[in-house]
Amino acid sequence: MALLTYLVGALSLALKTTSALTPKPNLDQTNTALPPSQDPFYAMPDWAQSVEPGTILNHRDLPSHPSAFGQPLNSSLVQYSQQILYRTTGHQGIPIATVLTVLVPPNADYGKVVSLQVAEDTVSVDCAPSFGFLAAVGDYPHLESPTVQVHLLIAQALLHRGWVVIIPDTAGPKAVYPPSKPSAYAVLDGIRAALSSTPFTRILPDASVALWGYSAGGSETILAVQERPSYAPDLSNNIVGAALGGTSTSSTRDTPSASAVVAAFNKGPSASFIPVILLGLTASDPHLRQTLDDLLKPEYRAQFYLPLHQCHDANKRTFKDQDILSQFVDRQRILNLLGDLLNSTAKIDSTPESPPLFWYQLATDKLVDSQRTSQTVQRWCSLGSHIDFQLETSPRYTHAGYGFLAVPSVVRWLSGVLEGPQLRGRCTNSTVSTPRLDPGFLNMYPEALRALIIGFVEGM
Repeated sequence: MALLTYLVGALSLALKTTSALTPKPNLDQTNTALPPSQDPFYAMPDWAQSVEPGTILNHRDLPSHPSAFGQPLNSSLVQYSQQILYRTTGHQGIPIATVLTVLVPPNADYGKVVSLQVAEDTVSVDCAPSFGFLAAVGDYPHLESPTVQVHLLIAQALLHRGWVVIIPDTAGPKAVYPPSKPSAYAVLDGIRAALSSTPFTRILPDASVALWGYSAGGSETILAVQERPSYAPDLSNNIVGAALGGTSTSSTRDTPSASAVVAAFNKGPSASFIPVILLGLTASDPHLRQTLDDLLKPEYRAQFYLPLHQCHDANKRTFKDQDILSQFVDRQRILNLLGDLLNSTAKIDSTPESPPLFWYQLATDKLVDSQRTSQTVQRWCSLGSHIDFQLETSPRYTHAGYGFLAVPSVVRWLSGVLEGPQLRGRCTNSTVSTPRLDPGFLNMYPEALRALIIGFVEGM
C-alpha cells in the first residue's frame, strides 16, 4: 500500500515555497541523470552470471544529489552517498542485478546500518528508489513519486542517529510486484554488498544491521527475515533486529481471495492496485502476460499498460474510481487468473531463527486487518519468535498517518537492538493511544514544515 498519501500533496506544495530541508549545499553534481531503463549502470555484465549473490558489480557516486520534494538533503544529513550495483537472485533462481543506495551521515557509526525498504507499489523499473531519490527525477514528471521521496524524510531520523542507511531496489530489473522471495533476496544481498563495500563506504564488515519497512516495505522486511536462515545464513550474526508495520502476512491458511482483493480496490481511490498487481505478478512469465493481454478489451489496453511507464502517484490518478473488471472480456476468467497468481506468491510464516521483531499496527487501519495481525503475532510467539508488538488504538489516525506517527517508536526500538545487548526472550504486547506526534521528533524538521506534518498525521 502507498505510505504517506496525504503528506505527498501537502509537502510538495510546502517544499516548493520554502527551503524545508534547508539550505541547498554546494554540490558539483548536476541533475542530469537517465532513468534505470536507459542507464547502462543498471545493466548486469555477462560475467556476473557466475558470481556469488551479494557480489558488488559496480558502484558510483549518485549521478544527481539526493532530494525530497525539490530540495536536496544538505551536508548536515548526508556527508556522502553511493549507488552499488550488486548480484542477487530472481524468480526460478535466475541471476539478476539490482541497485543499493547508501547514505552516510557526518560522524557516522560505520558499525551500525539500517536497511530501509521502500513501499514503491509500482511495476516500472524507472520508479526504483535509487532513481526516485534523485533530484534529476524532477526532469521526468511521470516518474516523480512523492510516495518514494517521503522515505527520505523518514530516513532523516536514522541519519540523525549517526547510522548508515541503505535502501535496496527490491523490485529488481523486472519491477516485480507484490513483494516476493526475490524482494527478500534483494534485501539480503544488499546487506551483503554493503558489508563488503568497506573500501569506498567505510561500512564495517561485521556491522550490526537492522531492517525496517512500513506497508509494502514491511512485507519485504518480514520476507527477508523469513528467507535469511536458508538464503543468507552468513548474515546470522549481522542482522540484529527488524521493524515492520502496516502490513499483513500471507500464509497458506490466509491467502486473500481474488474476489477479496478486487472488492477492496475496484471502483475506489486505490483501484490502480488491480492493474499493478496483475502486471507485477505476470512480469516474469511471458505466457501469463499474454493470457492477461488476451483477456483485455482492446480499447483499454493502452491505459492498462501505463503502469509500466509511470509511478504510483500517476497510477492512482489514472485509475481512480474505475471499474477495472469491466475492462476485461471475461470477469470470471480474470478473477481465476488473479486467484492463481495470488496463490503462487510467497507465503510468510514464523521461524524461530528470526531476530527480535518490532511489529506496530494501527487498530483502525482500513487497509490492514489489525485483528489478523494480532493473531499472527500470537501464533508466531507460540512458535518461538521474539516480537514486541505495539497496537495503536487512537481513532484519530489513518494507515498513512500512522506510518509517520510511529517513526519515533521505531527508532527507539532500533536503538535498543543496534546499541544495546541483543533482545531475546518472551514476546511483549503494548497498547497505546498516542495523543500527538512526538515533539522531539517533530523538531528535527524546519518550523515551516511542522504544521503540515502534524496536519497529515492527525488527518486534518
